[in-house]
Amino acid sequence: MKQLGILMGFIPLIVYGLLSGETVQSIVIASAAALVTTLVLCFSDLKKRRILAWTTVFLFGGLILAVGVLGMIGIIPLTGILIYGILAAVSIGSIAAGIPFTLQYAREMVDRALWDKPGFIRVNYFMTSVWAGIFVVNLLLCGVTYANPGSMGWPASPWTYILLVCGILFTILYPGYVQRKHPLPELPAKGIHE
Repeated sequence: MKQLGILMGFIPLIVYGLLSGETVQSIVIASAAALVTTLVLCFSDLKKRRILAWTTVFLFGGLILAVGVLGMIGIIPLTGILIYGILAAVSIGSIAAGIPFTLQYAREMVDRALWDKPGFIRVNYFMTSVWAGIFVVNLLLCGVTYANPGSMGWPASPWTYILLVCGILFTILYPGYVQRKHPLPELPAKGIHE
C-alpha cells in the first residue's frame, strides 16, 4: 500500500465518475460511494492529516449534504466544475502555502535525510504543479461541457478521465526518472559503525 501512496487518493474520484449521473439519486450514491472509498482506502492518510484525503472527505460529504439533505439540485450540472475547481484550488493553495500536497506522500517513500534537500522539494513542487494543471484543465473541460451540453460538450468528459490517467502514469514514472537522472549518494547504513 505504501508504494501506491498518493494514487489511492484518486480512486474515490474514479468511483464517483463511474457512478454519477444527472439525477439526485445518482449524485448521492456516487458521492456516498466515493466517501466510503476514501474512508476505507485513505484511512491512514486521514490520520496523517493529508490534504488530498481530507479534501476528498469534505468534497463528497459536502455533495451528499448539499444534494441529498438540503435538496440543492441546481448544483447537479455543476458537480464536475465544483470537484475540479476545489481540487485545483487546494493544489494551488498547497503550493502557495509551501506544502505541495505530493510532498506529504513522497516523504514516506524516501530517507528522512532527503526531506529538506532542494532537489527533493523542487520535484514535489513540480509534481503538485502538474496535478494542479490537470485539475485546472479538467475544470475548463467541465465548463465546456456545462456551457455546451450537446454535441460540442460531449468530447470534454472523456478527456477528464484521460488526463487523470496521464497524471497517474506521470506520478508512477516521474520519480523513477528523476532518480535515474540524478542518482542519490549512498546514505550511511544505520548501526554498522555505531
